[in-house]
Amino acid sequence: LRERLRDFDFTAVRGPGGDHVFYAAGEAPPDAERLPGRWRLKVRNKLLGQEQLTMMGGGPVVGEIPRGLPRIAPPRFDFGVMRDLFPMAIIISLLGFMEAISIAKAMANKTGQRLDPNQELIGQGIGNIVGSFASSYPVSGSFSRSAVNIQAGAVTGLSSVFSSLVVVATLMFFTPLMYHLPQSVLAAIIMMAVSGLVNVKGFVHAWQAQKYDGIISAISFVCTLYFAPHLDRGIMIGVLLSLGLYLLRNMRPATAVLSLGPDGHYHNASRWGLETCDHVSVIRFNESLIFANVNFLETEVLRETSRQPALRHVLLVGNGINELDSSGEVMLSFLVSKLRTSGVDISFSGLNDHVLDVLKRTNLYEKIGADHFYRNVTKAVEHIHSCACPSTDISDCPLLRGRDREDAGATAAVRDGTRSVTRTKSDV
Repeated sequence: LRERLRDFDFTAVRGPGGDHVFYAAGEAPPDAERLPGRWRLKVRNKLLGQEQLTMMGGGPVVGEIPRGLPRIAPPRFDFGVMRDLFPMAIIISLLGFMEAISIAKAMANKTGQRLDPNQELIGQGIGNIVGSFASSYPVSGSFSRSAVNIQAGAVTGLSSVFSSLVVVATLMFFTPLMYHLPQSVLAAIIMMAVSGLVNVKGFVHAWQAQKYDGIISAISFVCTLYFAPHLDRGIMIGVLLSLGLYLLRNMRPATAVLSLGPDGHYHNASRWGLETCDHVSVIRFNESLIFANVNFLETEVLRETSRQPALRHVLLVGNGINELDSSGEVMLSFLVSKLRTSGVDISFSGLNDHVLDVLKRTNLYEKIGADHFYRNVTKAVEHIHSCACPSTDISDCPLLRGRDREDAGATAAVRDGTRSVTRTKSDV
């Protein structure tokens, strides 16, 4: 009963004679002059009487804290309960880990320390295992406590040991002193500590690097503030947005038709305004070839073949293909068959050993032909040009134009250097 009386809130208004008149919260007359503050009954442990009731101003306080340590006992293993709780336990552990990693990243950026997610996960797991012997709630990182810890000057993990000892001593002997501590004092301490961790430059940098990343950062920040103190909801929204953006980028990766630039290197033809070849098309694919983007690559290649009726050969530059799953391998096999049926051959350059191993295990390497794989674009274009359009002079092909002059100039420079060295030796 005393606890329920302490929880009642009252509103004070100025009475006719200047005295305070108290009403239950929300029941004061609308035209009354309200006095600032929140009022509650001051309930002690003595007997209560109507004449002895005293009103106490101010906001909510910490209240009663259970004294002493929890009872230590090993957890009871019930496989039926474990089966029922397993799905929720997975969700709670994932949310707890995401929240802990987010907090740890913020702390690492502040202190300059290196973050090891595996170590954080191990520590969180050990904390939950040990906490189960005291029937504790699931353990995760606390943004407020971490911020206060950093603000106090803590550097190593030993600070957590000392803070734990202080908490144990407080639970054993000093909990009655915390009863009347206003919650606003604790909120002020946390706000002062957390305010120094807001990294505005991080938002600006993310926006400058990729606008999508900046937008996701801003949305996550606003959602975290909106759902506070449930930080996991804001973090979950940020994670889902990041996963969605990742899938979107994988579904539509960067592709480009290449051509030889003035500097002797192959560049994006549309971006550099370069002329392309009518008989050989060099297409660069800058992403792992997985289930999310196989249709996109197939569409881009077929669009290029339909755009150039005289096309005889497609060179797929795969330096950016780090992974190849089964969907990508099936699509490549289908694409090779479809192109060759229509009279267009296909070759590959720059594939790493991991991707080549996948092609060899599925026999697609033999189907394409070992002579259709090249280490670099230059050698591939030279060989493909001689096979696809042998009647066309090198000087007329946009993919090789100027390379003959470049090679001739390099040869002349080598010869001039040889003659210069020879003269120097003879003079000596």
